[in-house]
Amino acid sequence: MAISTEVLNTTYRRLKGPLLNTFMRRTPLLDAMISGGRVREKIDGGSTIERAIMTGSPATGRGIYNGTELLNLTRNKRTEQLKVEPHRLAAAIAIPKRELAQNDGSMAVMRLIEKYPEAFMKSTDRCLESWFLSGAAPATGNHAFSATALSGFNTLNGDFSTGTLTGASDGLLDFAAESAQGDTVMNLGKSQARFWYNQYEQASSWNSDGLEKLGKLIRRCGHFSQDGKPSLGFADPDTMVNLEDAKRGHVRVDLVDKAQEKSDLHTIDHNGVTFHESLDLERSLSVFASKELASGGGYVINPEYFEFVVLAEAALTDFEAKIASQDVVVSNFEFHAAFLCTHLAAQGAFSRTAL
Repeated sequence: MAISTEVLNTTYRRLKGPLLNTFMRRTPLLDAMISGGRVREKIDGGSTIERAIMTGSPATGRGIYNGTELLNLTRNKRTEQLKVEPHRLAAAIAIPKRELAQNDGSMAVMRLIEKYPEAFMKSTDRCLESWFLSGAAPATGNHAFSATALSGFNTLNGDFSTGTLTGASDGLLDFAAESAQGDTVMNLGKSQARFWYNQYEQASSWNSDGLEKLGKLIRRCGHFSQDGKPSLGFADPDTMVNLEDAKRGHVRVDLVDKAQEKSDLHTIDHNGVTFHESLDLERSLSVFASKELASGGGYVINPEYFEFVVLAEAALTDFEAKIASQDVVVSNFEFHAAFLCTHLAAQGAFSRTAL
């Protein structure tokens, strides 16, 4: 006896909720934004997401010494507009009818859902994580989306410069001194005068000044954080080894070890920032060839200034036999969103910490 499309969909409808509820939760960056209420639905019209940012004071004051001083009534224009075009992802998840004909029972239905829709959703999370951190699709394996399919989203990697939609042409966080940053990020040119730049620290080597540079970067990101504080970090595996060695080398070895035992094995807490080890920042990846991250590095993030604006929440349709040329049943996936940051000066990048 075969599994009918109706039986398949009956179980599928029960599992769609958990599948969609865990979507993006496997991605530390997006999970931090979800937990902090930074994922929101777009409520205004238009083809782009726009945010006004203040680049200075709109008024100039003066000291009052004798009461006859005249106030300056000039209204200075100190706002700039960010502009990001949302990106849409779509896919057709197909199950061959041959597999439906050869299986039977509720457990077989569960296996098919795990094999196809669930595997696709996990792969999509993996693709988003890789893209946001590196500006590339996962380096190994056959995944749900290619770099070309993801290039409408912004990425943290400031060395990326081939985005396809408005506001996504260049990566957000440059691996360059503040005065040398000049890329157009979210449709606005970087500039120290506008306070539209990110913090950056380059170590000579880890043993020389790596830990000091990392601490300096965290403090400077905190200095520019009027809301919240830098709390999230990402680093390549070699930098994480160095950070772990440095933490274990402190005097309070027992306390450091106990704190580490209670935490995720892939994270290390340092100066209030939880650093995640990311294989997507592995310095041997081709995307980092001849770039700063080839020597190790990562990011320090204040999630309070990031937004993931959702136009159409992730959705999965029921399975239908609607492709005339193929003997399959198909469930469509769709998702429409924009990834943006409204305060770059509270974010940081660092490099050469794996040496």
